[in-house]
Amino acid sequence: MASSRIVHTAATLAVAAAAVRAPSAAAAAAAGGGSAVPAGTVAADVDVDDVSYASWDAQYDVGVDDAGRAVMHVTETLVARFPDADQNRGIVRGLATSYENASIDTRVLSVTDDAGDPVPYETDEEDGLLLVLTGDDDFVHGLTTYVIEYEMRDVILATTPADASTPAADEFYWDLLPLDSTQDIERFTAEISFDATMSENLSGSTRCYTGAQGSRAECTLDGPRAEDGSASFRTAAEAVPAGQGVTVAIGFEPGTVVQPSARTPNPVTDVGPVIAAAGAVGLSVAGWLAVGGFARRRRRATGIVVAQYDVPDDLPPLLAAAVIPNAKDVIPAEIVHLAVRGLLRIEEGAAPEQPRLRRLAAERVPDPLDQAALDEVFAGADSQGVVDLPAASEDFAMQMTALAQRGVSAGAERGLTERARSRGAVVLQWCAIVLALVGLTLGIWGVATGRLAAIPGMVAISFGAVLVAISTFYTFSRHTVLTAEGAHRLEYLEGVREFIRVAEEDRLRMLQSYRGAERRQDGGADVIHLYERLLPYAMLFGMEDEWGGVLESAYTREQRGASWIGDPTSLALRAPLAAFMSSSQSAATYTAPTTGSSSSAGGSFGGGFSGGGGGGGFSGGR
Repeated sequence: MASSRIVHTAATLAVAAAAVRAPSAAAAAAAGGGSAVPAGTVAADVDVDDVSYASWDAQYDVGVDDAGRAVMHVTETLVARFPDADQNRGIVRGLATSYENASIDTRVLSVTDDAGDPVPYETDEEDGLLLVLTGDDDFVHGLTTYVIEYEMRDVILATTPADASTPAADEFYWDLLPLDSTQDIERFTAEISFDATMSENLSGSTRCYTGAQGSRAECTLDGPRAEDGSASFRTAAEAVPAGQGVTVAIGFEPGTVVQPSARTPNPVTDVGPVIAAAGAVGLSVAGWLAVGGFARRRRRATGIVVAQYDVPDDLPPLLAAAVIPNAKDVIPAEIVHLAVRGLLRIEEGAAPEQPRLRRLAAERVPDPLDQAALDEVFAGADSQGVVDLPAASEDFAMQMTALAQRGVSAGAERGLTERARSRGAVVLQWCAIVLALVGLTLGIWGVATGRLAAIPGMVAISFGAVLVAISTFYTFSRHTVLTAEGAHRLEYLEGVREFIRVAEEDRLRMLQSYRGAERRQDGGADVIHLYERLLPYAMLFGMEDEWGGVLESAYTREQRGASWIGDPTSLALRAPLAAFMSSSQSAATYTAPTTGSSSSAGGSFGGGFSGGGGGGGFSGGR
């Protein structure tokens, strides 16, 4: 309970203050081995809420102001029964600050004792309550009277009938006692008086409810009693246990009082921000999609994909990965590319999951990116040009990440990619920003005018504005897309993927065509050579398992093995290739581990319950 926390915090501070005031007494007690508590100090285990009320009397005077809105003046006379021990410095009374979506402008006028002399107090707001904390550093004992005067407004609610049997009405539906309380009340009385204007409009429907929250047990409400044009009602109860209350519901003719604007429907401030939030987020999503569509459109050159069975030397896997969307296993593909080109050999290391690479002498390196890859991979090679792929090395992973980034940079340098902004996405995002600003303006306006019903809309538009702001960075940014030349290269690589995908007889038919005849000069050996050169690109497309099976079948037919991986006499390609793929990808991407109270309308017609109205609040000891 929020107010209980305040009370106990006050008690704790009092203990500390008392200890500072009397350090010598505490020291003397400690030196003497005694357990005495210094005078004026509260024991740590006391419960400041362990008080009761000998009586609770309240006078409610309700009327209308010049604008026709309800105003209420309340005088509560509370006689608290405190223990004789030094436990309490006063009471805490919590008063409601809102009622049915509207602020009721609660103001404390005074706190006095039974003689009319001022009682020191301070106020605080927490959890929708205005807390009145009475007293100072002095302890209070026995029967102590507190007279609290305060004002509220807009305490009359215009009810909407749930069905035809319940008429519309204005209603004073009020909790006269705080149900959020741990104090018993020995005697309770309340008198509710209405001015002449309101008394003329009494509908005659009244109810009184008593008991715990939700109880429909009825109590007696005497009245109306007329005097000088005003009407008053009275209710009383004996021995009200802690946590039980008294709620009255008194009906008036519809339109007796003017309701605050916060209670009247206003779709502009209540629903408008929600619609604006949905629209702004929707436009932002459309902006994200527009960026994706822009990137996809830039991948199209002629729209025609022709199966290709070779890849030019100036398109190594590192560069091809900059062109292929979501290319896979870039570094392993580059290493296999270097192997099938005769620049290195993949060998079995000390453990199957830790292969080694041996650099081979070569007269020509196909592309500068291939040379860069060789230099990076063999940077730590021994005197024989052999390097073990590390199972877990953050340094090696960073080297390979930088190597992959060199391929991305080369794509831009060679005119295959560029950074561009989607105009359509920018237009959509500007619309989202404008809509979000409009929604925020409406939400702030609604909340500033005291409309509690506008708070959900304000929350929605605030959340939507955050999403729009995040989306703005994405949609306004320049994104890497393909140039016209890059789109042509992508279509060529898609032709390679088509060649990898089709059935064996279709591939052979392509190789036996006019353009493919030269690939058949050396029979099956040349086909194997061709198939090996396409393996790295199959890895980029995520088709290495399928293409590994094709290569293995070709090796079997020609009774030879892969000279670039494992045992040259072995025909089992896919197992060592899978092991190499797993180990090399892990090595290239290794990351070091880190350490480390609602109201119910219609109560005057019998549909209410105890605790169902406005008011109530909280009471406790201090």
